[in-house]
Amino acid sequence: MKFSLMFYKNIVSSCAVILFSLIIILVPIKSFGEFPISIVDQKIFKDLNGDWNLVGVVQNDAGLPIEVKIGVNITQSERQSLILTSNTFTNVIYPYVAAPFKFTISGNEFFNGFAYPIETKEVTKPLLMDLSQNYSNLATAEEKALVGTIKNTGPNIIKNIAVYASAHSINGTQLDSVKSSLIPVIYPGEDVRYKILPDPAIKDGVYYYSCAGLDVNAPISTIDLGEGEYIVFNLESASMISDFRYENSSDSIIFEVKPYNPGGGPTNFKIPQISPNQKIEVLLDGKQYEKKLVTMNGKTISIDIFIPKDKHILKISGIRNQL
Repeated sequence: MKFSLMFYKNIVSSCAVILFSLIIILVPIKSFGEFPISIVDQKIFKDLNGDWNLVGVVQNDAGLPIEVKIGVNITQSERQSLILTSNTFTNVIYPYVAAPFKFTISGNEFFNGFAYPIETKEVTKPLLMDLSQNYSNLATAEEKALVGTIKNTGPNIIKNIAVYASAHSINGTQLDSVKSSLIPVIYPGEDVRYKILPDPAIKDGVYYYSCAGLDVNAPISTIDLGEGEYIVFNLESASMISDFRYENSSDSIIFEVKPYNPGGGPTNFKIPQISPNQKIEVLLDGKQYEKKLVTMNGKTISIDIFIPKDKHILKISGIRNQL
Protein backbone atom coordinates (compact mmCIF):
# COMPACT_ATOMS: atom_id res chain seq x y z
CA MET A 1 0.00 0.00 0.00
CA LYS A 2 1.36 3.41 -0.95
CA PHE A 3 0.93 6.47 1.28
CA SER A 4 1.31 10.06 0.09
CA LEU A 5 1.98 13.08 2.35
CA MET A 6 0.74 16.62 1.73
CA PHE A 7 3.13 19.28 3.04
CA TYR A 8 1.80 22.77 3.71
CA LYS A 9 4.48 24.90 5.36
CA ASN A 10 8.00 24.98 6.78
CA ILE A 11 8.71 25.42 10.48
CA VAL A 12 12.01 25.13 12.33
CA SER A 13 11.60 23.10 15.52
CA SER A 14 12.79 25.14 18.49
CA CYS A 15 13.58 22.10 20.65
CA ALA A 16 16.23 20.61 18.36
CA VAL A 17 19.84 21.49 19.12
CA ILE A 18 21.54 20.79 15.81
CA LEU A 19 25.01 21.48 14.47
CA PHE A 20 23.83 22.77 11.09
CA SER A 21 21.03 24.86 9.58
CA LEU A 22 17.92 22.84 8.81
CA ILE A 23 14.40 23.34 7.46
CA ILE A 24 11.88 20.79 8.72
CA ILE A 25 8.76 20.16 6.65
CA LEU A 26 5.69 19.75 8.80
CA VAL A 27 2.05 18.71 8.54
CA PRO A 28 0.27 21.29 10.74
CA ILE A 29 -3.11 21.06 12.40
CA LYS A 30 -4.77 24.26 13.65
CA SER A 31 -5.56 25.08 17.25
CA PHE A 32 -7.79 22.57 19.02
CA GLY A 33 -10.27 23.96 21.50
CA GLU A 34 -8.79 26.78 23.56
CA PHE A 35 -5.21 25.54 23.27
CA PRO A 36 -3.00 26.31 20.24
CA ILE A 37 -1.31 23.03 19.30
CA SER A 38 -0.06 21.48 16.08
CA ILE A 39 0.64 17.89 15.03
CA VAL A 40 3.69 17.79 12.79
CA ASP A 41 6.32 15.56 11.18
CA GLN A 42 3.90 12.68 10.61
CA LYS A 43 5.27 9.66 8.77
CA ILE A 44 4.18 6.05 8.16
CA PHE A 45 6.64 3.14 7.83
CA LYS A 46 6.52 -0.64 7.91
CA ASP A 47 8.74 -2.41 10.45
CA LEU A 48 10.54 -5.75 10.13
CA ASN A 49 7.58 -7.56 11.71
CA GLY A 50 5.32 -6.34 8.92
CA ASP A 51 3.44 -3.90 11.18
CA TRP A 52 2.57 -0.34 10.18
CA ASN A 53 3.86 2.53 12.34
CA LEU A 54 2.64 6.13 12.37
CA VAL A 55 4.97 8.60 14.09
CA GLY A 56 4.82 12.34 14.65
CA VAL A 57 5.15 15.20 17.12
CA VAL A 58 2.66 17.33 19.06
CA GLN A 59 3.83 20.93 19.49
CA ASN A 60 2.43 22.90 22.44
CA ASP A 61 2.23 26.57 21.45
CA ALA A 62 0.21 27.48 24.55
CA GLY A 63 1.67 29.32 27.51
CA LEU A 64 0.75 26.59 29.99
CA PRO A 65 1.29 22.83 30.44
CA ILE A 66 -1.31 20.64 28.74
CA GLU A 67 -2.17 17.00 28.23
CA VAL A 68 -3.10 15.93 24.71
CA LYS A 69 -4.92 12.79 23.65
CA ILE A 70 -4.58 12.03 19.96
CA GLY A 71 -6.41 9.64 17.68
CA VAL A 72 -6.08 8.03 14.26
CA ASN A 73 -8.65 6.25 12.09
CA ILE A 74 -7.76 2.73 10.96
CA THR A 75 -9.44 0.13 8.77
CA GLN A 76 -9.15 -3.54 9.69
CA SER A 77 -8.93 -6.42 7.25
CA GLU A 78 -12.70 -6.97 7.34
CA ARG A 79 -13.11 -3.27 6.38
CA GLN A 80 -14.32 -2.35 9.83
CA SER A 81 -13.30 1.19 10.80
CA LEU A 82 -12.32 2.28 14.30
CA ILE A 83 -10.37 5.00 16.12
CA LEU A 84 -7.17 4.33 18.05
CA THR A 85 -6.33 6.83 20.80
CA SER A 86 -3.16 7.50 22.75
CA ASN A 87 -1.30 10.13 24.73
CA THR A 88 2.06 11.50 23.67
CA PHE A 89 5.28 9.97 25.02
CA THR A 90 5.13 12.43 27.92
CA ASN A 91 1.82 12.91 29.70
CA VAL A 92 2.47 16.62 30.28
CA ILE A 93 3.67 18.81 27.39
CA TYR A 94 5.18 21.98 28.82
CA PRO A 95 4.82 25.40 27.13
CA TYR A 96 6.43 25.86 23.71
CA VAL A 97 7.98 22.39 23.57
CA ALA A 98 7.13 19.26 21.60
CA ALA A 99 6.43 15.62 22.45
CA PRO A 100 6.56 12.68 20.02
CA PHE A 101 4.00 9.89 19.62
CA LYS A 102 3.73 6.55 17.86
CA PHE A 103 0.90 4.25 16.74
CA THR A 104 1.52 0.64 15.65
CA ILE A 105 -1.01 -1.61 13.89
CA SER A 106 -0.77 -5.03 12.25
CA GLY A 107 0.18 -5.40 8.60
CA ASN A 108 -3.36 -6.34 7.52
CA GLU A 109 -4.76 -3.06 8.89
CA PHE A 110 -4.45 0.41 7.36
CA PHE A 111 -4.16 3.99 8.61
CA ASN A 112 -6.90 6.21 7.19
CA GLY A 113 -5.01 9.49 7.21
CA PHE A 114 -2.93 10.98 9.97
CA ALA A 115 -3.32 11.58 13.70
CA TYR A 116 -5.50 14.39 15.04
CA PRO A 117 -6.37 15.82 18.50
CA ILE A 118 -9.09 14.04 20.46
CA GLU A 119 -8.87 15.94 23.74
CA THR A 120 -6.70 18.62 25.32
CA LYS A 121 -6.72 19.87 28.89
CA GLU A 122 -4.67 22.05 31.19
CA VAL A 123 -2.73 20.26 33.92
CA THR A 124 -1.30 21.61 37.16
CA LYS A 125 1.84 19.51 37.40
CA PRO A 126 4.81 21.83 37.93
CA LEU A 127 8.02 21.57 35.95
CA LEU A 128 10.62 20.53 38.55
CA MET A 129 14.14 21.52 37.55
CA ASP A 130 16.10 18.97 39.59
CA LEU A 131 16.96 16.76 36.61
CA SER A 132 19.65 17.45 34.05
CA GLN A 133 20.47 15.64 30.80
CA ASN A 134 23.77 15.21 29.00
CA TYR A 135 23.61 13.67 25.52
CA SER A 136 24.69 14.08 21.91
CA ASN A 137 22.10 14.76 19.23
CA LEU A 138 24.02 12.68 16.70
CA ALA A 139 23.13 8.99 16.39
CA THR A 140 25.81 6.79 17.95
CA ALA A 141 27.75 3.91 16.32
CA GLU A 142 26.19 1.22 14.11
CA GLU A 143 23.15 0.98 16.39
CA LYS A 144 22.29 4.63 15.60
CA ALA A 145 21.37 4.95 19.26
CA LEU A 146 20.57 7.96 21.39
CA VAL A 147 22.98 7.76 24.32
CA GLY A 148 23.08 10.02 27.35
CA THR A 149 22.87 10.41 31.11
CA ILE A 150 20.33 11.84 33.55
CA LYS A 151 21.49 13.37 36.83
CA ASN A 152 19.34 14.06 39.87
CA THR A 153 20.67 17.46 40.93
CA GLY A 154 18.19 18.01 43.77
CA PRO A 155 17.59 16.67 47.28
CA ASN A 156 14.62 14.45 46.37
CA ILE A 157 14.26 10.83 45.29
CA ILE A 158 12.81 10.83 41.76
CA LYS A 159 10.90 7.78 40.53
CA ASN A 160 9.73 6.34 37.20
CA ILE A 161 11.58 8.40 34.59
CA ALA A 162 11.69 7.73 30.85
CA VAL A 163 13.52 9.57 28.05
CA TYR A 164 11.84 10.25 24.70
CA ALA A 165 13.01 11.79 21.42
CA SER A 166 12.39 12.06 17.68
CA ALA A 167 14.78 10.33 15.25
CA HIS A 168 15.61 12.18 12.00
CA SER A 169 17.40 11.57 8.73
CA ILE A 170 20.28 13.77 7.59
CA ASN A 171 17.87 16.02 5.66
CA GLY A 172 15.57 16.55 8.67
CA THR A 173 12.77 14.08 7.93
CA GLN A 174 11.38 12.43 11.05
CA LEU A 175 11.86 8.67 10.84
CA ASP A 176 10.79 7.40 14.25
CA SER A 177 9.58 8.34 17.74
CA VAL A 178 11.58 6.58 20.46
CA LYS A 179 11.28 6.13 24.22
CA SER A 180 13.53 4.47 26.77
CA SER A 181 12.57 1.78 29.22
CA LEU A 182 11.47 3.06 32.63
CA ILE A 183 14.18 4.11 35.09
CA PRO A 184 12.55 3.14 38.41
CA VAL A 185 14.47 5.46 40.77
CA ILE A 186 17.23 8.09 40.71
CA TYR A 187 18.65 9.07 44.10
CA PRO A 188 19.91 12.57 44.94
CA GLY A 189 23.24 13.17 43.20
CA GLU A 190 22.97 9.95 41.16
CA ASP A 191 23.89 9.93 37.45
CA VAL A 192 22.11 7.27 35.36
CA ARG A 193 23.10 6.26 31.82
CA TYR A 194 20.52 5.39 29.15
CA LYS A 195 20.53 4.16 25.55
CA ILE A 196 17.55 4.20 23.15
CA LEU A 197 17.49 2.29 19.87
CA PRO A 198 15.43 3.26 16.80
CA ASP A 199 13.28 0.75 14.94
CA PRO A 200 15.56 -1.61 12.97
CA ALA A 201 13.55 -0.99 9.78
CA ILE A 202 14.63 2.66 9.58
CA LYS A 203 17.83 2.47 11.65
CA ASP A 204 20.24 2.98 8.75
CA GLY A 205 18.66 6.31 7.86
CA VAL A 206 18.87 7.82 11.37
CA TYR A 207 21.39 10.66 11.63
CA TYR A 208 20.37 12.74 14.66
CA TYR A 209 17.77 13.11 17.43
CA SER A 210 15.74 16.13 18.49
CA CYS A 211 13.30 17.12 21.26
CA ALA A 212 14.89 14.74 23.77
CA GLY A 213 12.88 15.14 26.97
CA LEU A 214 11.98 13.45 30.24
CA ASP A 215 8.66 11.87 31.15
CA VAL A 216 8.22 11.87 34.93
CA ASN A 217 5.44 9.34 35.45
CA ALA A 218 5.40 9.62 39.24
CA PRO A 219 5.52 13.00 41.00
CA ILE A 220 8.38 13.78 43.35
CA SER A 221 6.80 12.84 46.68
CA THR A 222 9.58 13.18 49.26
CA ILE A 223 12.21 15.70 50.26
CA ASP A 224 15.43 14.96 52.12
CA LEU A 225 15.48 16.57 55.57
CA GLY A 226 19.01 15.41 56.32
CA GLU A 227 20.42 12.62 58.50
CA GLY A 228 18.43 10.01 56.58
CA GLU A 229 15.03 11.63 57.22
CA TYR A 230 12.47 12.31 54.49
CA ILE A 231 9.04 13.91 54.50
CA VAL A 232 6.24 13.17 52.05
CA PHE A 233 4.63 16.14 50.29
CA ASN A 234 2.37 16.99 47.38
CA LEU A 235 2.66 20.09 45.20
CA GLU A 236 0.15 21.19 42.56
CA SER A 237 0.85 24.35 40.59
CA ALA A 238 0.68 25.37 36.93
CA SER A 239 4.11 26.89 37.35
CA MET A 240 7.79 26.32 36.80
CA ILE A 241 9.36 25.20 40.09
CA SER A 242 13.10 25.42 40.72
CA ASP A 243 15.67 25.39 43.53
CA PHE A 244 13.39 23.25 45.71
CA ARG A 245 15.02 22.55 49.10
CA TYR A 246 14.56 22.12 52.85
CA GLU A 247 16.29 24.60 55.20
CA ASN A 248 16.90 23.02 58.61
CA SER A 249 17.74 26.27 60.44
CA SER A 250 14.25 27.72 59.77
CA ASP A 251 12.36 24.40 59.44
CA SER A 252 11.22 25.59 56.00
CA ILE A 253 10.74 24.37 52.46
CA ILE A 254 11.91 27.02 50.00
CA PHE A 255 11.54 27.15 46.22
CA GLU A 256 11.28 29.51 43.27
CA VAL A 257 7.93 29.56 41.50
CA LYS A 258 6.92 31.21 38.20
CA PRO A 259 3.31 30.73 37.02
CA TYR A 260 2.82 29.80 33.36
CA ASN A 261 -0.25 32.04 33.27
CA PRO A 262 0.85 35.69 32.75
CA GLY A 263 -1.74 36.75 35.33
CA GLY A 264 -0.45 34.38 38.02
CA GLY A 265 -2.14 31.31 39.42
CA PRO A 266 -2.90 29.12 42.45
CA THR A 267 -0.47 26.76 44.19
CA ASN A 268 -1.49 24.00 46.61
CA PHE A 269 1.06 22.41 48.94
CA LYS A 270 0.34 19.47 51.29
CA ILE A 271 2.47 17.92 54.04
CA PRO A 272 1.71 15.51 56.90
CA GLN A 273 0.33 17.09 60.07
CA ILE A 274 2.68 16.31 62.95
CA SER A 275 1.05 18.29 65.77
CA PRO A 276 -2.50 19.55 66.45
CA ASN A 277 -0.99 22.99 67.14
CA GLN A 278 1.40 23.03 64.19
CA LYS A 279 2.01 26.61 63.04
CA ILE A 280 2.52 27.25 59.33
CA GLU A 281 4.00 30.53 58.11
CA VAL A 282 4.32 31.60 54.46
CA LEU A 283 6.75 34.20 53.12
CA LEU A 284 6.58 35.45 49.53
CA ASP A 285 9.79 37.20 48.47
CA GLY A 286 10.73 37.58 52.13
CA LYS A 287 7.44 39.21 53.18
CA GLN A 288 4.66 37.70 55.29
CA TYR A 289 1.91 36.36 53.03
CA GLU A 290 -1.45 36.74 54.76
CA LYS A 291 -3.73 35.63 51.90
CA LYS A 292 -2.93 31.97 52.42
CA LEU A 293 -5.55 29.37 53.28
CA VAL A 294 -4.29 26.70 55.68
CA THR A 295 -6.52 23.73 56.52
CA MET A 296 -5.74 20.78 58.81
CA ASN A 297 -7.64 17.52 59.28
CA GLY A 298 -5.40 15.82 61.83
CA LYS A 299 -3.44 13.94 59.16
CA THR A 300 -2.67 16.46 56.42
CA ILE A 301 -1.95 20.18 56.23
CA SER A 302 -3.12 21.81 53.00
CA ILE A 303 -1.83 25.27 52.06
CA ASP A 304 -3.46 27.27 49.23
CA ILE A 305 -1.61 30.31 47.90
CA PHE A 306 -2.13 32.55 44.87
CA ILE A 307 1.19 33.29 43.16
CA PRO A 308 1.34 36.63 41.29
CA LYS A 309 2.85 36.86 37.80
CA ASP A 310 6.59 36.48 37.19
CA LYS A 311 9.11 34.63 39.39
CA HIS A 312 8.94 34.61 43.20
CA ILE A 313 10.61 32.90 46.16
CA LEU A 314 8.16 31.01 48.36
CA LYS A 315 9.12 29.95 51.89
CA ILE A 316 6.84 27.68 53.95
CA SER A 317 7.93 27.20 57.56
CA GLY A 318 6.71 24.87 60.30
CA ILE A 319 7.31 21.73 58.23
CA ARG A 320 8.46 19.55 61.15
CA ASN A 321 6.98 21.73 63.91
CA GLN A 322 10.43 22.04 65.51
CA LEU A 323 10.71 25.80 65.95
